[in-house]
Amino acid sequence: MIDGFSTPLSAMDAFGTSMAVTANNVANMNTDEFRASDVRLQTGAADQNGQEQGVQVAEIRQSTTEGPQRMDLRRVVNEDGSVSVEQGIVEGSNTDVAKEMTTMITDRRAFEANAAVVRARDDMTGVLVDRFV
Repeated sequence: MIDGFSTPLSAMDAFGTSMAVTANNVANMNTDEFRASDVRLQTGAADQNGQEQGVQVAEIRQSTTEGPQRMDLRRVVNEDGSVSVEQGIVEGSNTDVAKEMTTMITDRRAFEANAAVVRARDDMTGVLVDRFV
């Protein structure tokens, strides 16, 4: 890849993955027993000079924190065809909407910053080509 593009492009890919995981968490915040996930980022692999390049997803980790408990009523169809109502406890989603929105804003700004680097590098390449052609 052309030098100067791989680092911001890898970061954009990693932040895109983080935004997708966050969007999934928000989309499932009302799903019973849903456990939110979190993206861990790390510095990318080393190049031929031994310097680490870019950003990559280290892991996507599902939360082990329990969601809130709430009472739930369920309709049950008995063998004889009659319907009865059973009461039970259901675990709700453990998604913290405030945390997810903060993560989404942070990821968006980081994505935009890396996109600006790519645009600037592209503009610089265009100016050089215009001068020498």
